[in-house]
Amino acid sequence: MNGVSMRLAKVVSTVVLLSGSALALADSGLYVGGGVTRSEVDEREFDDFDKSYKAYAGYRLNDYLSFEGAVVDFGELRDGNKKFSGQSAQVNAHLGFPIGQRVRVYGIAGVHAWRSDDDDSTGENEDMDALYGFGAEVDVIGGFGLRLEQETLKVGDLDVDQTTASAYFRF
Repeated sequence: MNGVSMRLAKVVSTVVLLSGSALALADSGLYVGGGVTRSEVDEREFDDFDKSYKAYAGYRLNDYLSFEGAVVDFGELRDGNKKFSGQSAQVNAHLGFPIGQRVRVYGIAGVHAWRSDDDDSTGENEDMDALYGFGAEVDVIGGFGLRLEQETLKVGDLDVDQTTASAYFRF
């Protein structure tokens, strides 16, 4: 297991261990979801965007706090002769605030292990960096809901902005 994978495994293990006792007290639950993502890098080297995907699973402890893991593909971004593509495995916390019975807004903070591929001399890179963002979700009917979120992920020297529209199901 390489260094980045080992660090991500440690982060996931810590989240699971810390949330174990809280899970027994929670009256909410497990959810899974997925959707389409628009990734954009607006730096000196790139001024492009692409559509990609995000799949996630998490556990909502209560109306205010949830923990989530996600896998994201950044798509392929091009600008002139330069190309960037990559993937991200994420672990994050959502601090939310309910608005009525069905709507919840939240902030996102976490870390992600990423791997990128580009055409210049650096080739393939991987590391672990921070991510942050905000979002809103609406419980539509039963356990089905819709979500819209905006996140910024550090990927080396670049900031990757991703906007995600997704659907989820709470068990």
